[in-house]
Amino acid sequence: MEQHLIFIDIDGTLIRNNHSVAPITKQVIEELQAAGHIVYIATGRMRLLAEGVRNKVNQDVKLINSNGAMYDLGDDVKKIHLGQPAIDKVLDIATTHDTPVRFFSDSKVVHNVGDGKELSIISFFARELPPNSITHFNDRAEITAIYPEIINGIIAGGQPGAVDNARAALEASPLLDVSSSAPGNIELLPKGISKASAVQAVQAFYSIDAAHTLVFGNGENDMPMMEVADISVAMANSPQEVIDHAKFVTNTNEDDGVAKYLIKYFDLKH
Repeated sequence: MEQHLIFIDIDGTLIRNNHSVAPITKQVIEELQAAGHIVYIATGRMRLLAEGVRNKVNQDVKLINSNGAMYDLGDDVKKIHLGQPAIDKVLDIATTHDTPVRFFSDSKVVHNVGDGKELSIISFFARELPPNSITHFNDRAEITAIYPEIINGIIAGGQPGAVDNARAALEASPLLDVSSSAPGNIELLPKGISKASAVQAVQAFYSIDAAHTLVFGNGENDMPMMEVADISVAMANSPQEVIDHAKFVTNTNEDDGVAKYLIKYFDLKH
């Protein structure tokens, strides 16, 4: 079979709910790599957290992280930064709507989260990051030094309706693009950047067209890359809008949906 590109989201797609990669999924990916196909993880996670999941599969898996703002291209890593005007606009809007924000570089997190639930999420990911990778701030003056390193961000938490109002204000800004990876959050991206823009850069680099590109996902932030692949696959655990957006549906992440679809598509003997 001709060489294909395969892009797989992490949360709700590649990994099970206990954050493990199923042995069958790992085995299928390795078989496809051995046959010459190119496998990417495509995630909203920051680089270090994406690398942690890659390590559960194998080191030959390539990465698109930060929702397309950072990605592997051959031996190079491309990186697009959010930029000071966009960061300041996010902070203005987040302050107006009293919604906490997190900004990410490839290896650091800065946040002003005070909500217990959101802090517990940060604490969970802190276990996968080196010491001192996460810093709390109260005022933007405390983080201006890291502005040039910030790649993307996320808004989550706040009073009911606050995130929706913040999203409407952010969508009206020409300085950045927004998406969502889960109910109640806003993914903050450099203008014109998405998983789709990274997938298209990879397609051009390897001269592999949409007809030979598979993408797997379960969230709103996966929908753009579904539009640039002829084989777009939603997980059965996806929201209905994602299922409607994809051309195909596979089993849930708990039921090895990625592996099962790949076995069928590539006619693997299992």
